Amino acid sequence: MAGARRPTQPARPLPPPAPAHEAEYAEEPQTIEADEGSPEGFQAPPMGQNTMVIQQKFAAAASRDRGTEAFRGASLLNQLLEIAESENASDLHLVAGAPPCLRINGKLVPVEAKLLTPDDTEAALRQILTDREMERFYEHRALDCTHTTPDGKNRFRVSAYVQRGAISVVFRRIPNQVMSFHQLGLPQAAGKLHALKDGLILCVGPTGCGKSTTLATIIDQINENFNYNIITIEDPIEYVHRHKRSLVNQRELYSDTNSFAEALHFALREDPNVIMVGEMRDLESLRTALTAAETGHLVLSTLHAIDTVNTIDRICAMFPSTEQEYIRMQLSMVMRAIIAQRLLPTRAGDRRVMVSELLIVTTAVANSIRLGQPALIYQALETGAQHGMVAMDKSLIDLARKGIVDPDVAIRQSRNQKKVAEQLGRAGMVQG
Repeated sequence: MAGARRPTQPARPLPPPAPAHEAEYAEEPQTIEADEGSPEGFQAPPMGQNTMVIQQKFAAAASRDRGTEAFRGASLLNQLLEIAESENASDLHLVAGAPPCLRINGKLVPVEAKLLTPDDTEAALRQILTDREMERFYEHRALDCTHTTPDGKNRFRVSAYVQRGAISVVFRRIPNQVMSFHQLGLPQAAGKLHALKDGLILCVGPTGCGKSTTLATIIDQINENFNYNIITIEDPIEYVHRHKRSLVNQRELYSDTNSFAEALHFALREDPNVIMVGEMRDLESLRTALTAAETGHLVLSTLHAIDTVNTIDRICAMFPSTEQEYIRMQLSMVMRAIIAQRLLPTRAGDRRVMVSELLIVTTAVANSIRLGQPALIYQALETGAQHGMVAMDKSLIDLARKGIVDPDVAIRQSRNQKKVAEQLGRAGMVQG
């Protein structure tokens, strides 16, 4: 999937957009007006001189080529990806009826150029997909993959989908280097998780909060310190790991394996020390992961959950009610740690910062998991500093006191808003 791809004709073309929407995708003046009654709309922050030159080149070429020609060659797409890199954008959005948009510090910012048409977005997607991937996209109307720029310097996770008969594409920028725990801003005790020999470590949080980055950092630490066989199962592969002291075998969904569950099943026979599963998506994958953790392997994965304690209930709820008591007992034996994280805007508004929660599964926490007592787990989390545990509310208070995050944001994001408001001296903000 690396590098520019030869355009390929779709095996089964998408139906054209419904006539009612045709005017919406027509070429319009090259600005986005704010909705009536809205004071803001899309407003781009000042960009560097180098990026302004690139934007001018893109706008001129897009205006000259027009319509279906806009992404006929790879140069325009490469220029947009170059803009994303130079502006440190996390994502690039290509959507019919809008100009290309970058997500910078959590906000969407338009690259001021022509409004894209359905033909534009489809042509852009064809630039980066193989014939096989195009067939799979037209079959499922959605696809995840990775793309490497022709110079090999930048990699992107690509998510393509269909909305109202037109193709939309999102490019998520993947950093070239795996970050250290200090750079990520995770609790100090999280830097020791790579030394665990077995059990289950989960990283949880909303989409786009850096869960994959955290797992990549743990894998990199293991790779540098132990002579292990590490097997990762990802959709798609994001960070590419070199073999250091360990062997790192990275398997990509649909390219190297048919499913997470199938790859997990075979991984148990491939002499692994560590298994990393990109995401716990289904019951079968979760069952196999628990079995792997139970049989002497270290298993790492991600899950969508609001905090560390909620993760336990979320896992149990995935199983039939008749099995939940057994699953709680199994989790109490194999769970080693849960990291919950979010990305919040800084007070200065120039970047986003990670706020995190770390639950270490001590004997007391394991007993509470087995008995299904989340209140006691919260209590252990808030009083477990001697074990390296850090509650989300404490992390929010620390960031607010350091002036990194606005206190109002910290209060809104906290579990116990009244308590956090009192500690930040803003008790009057919270209604009783």
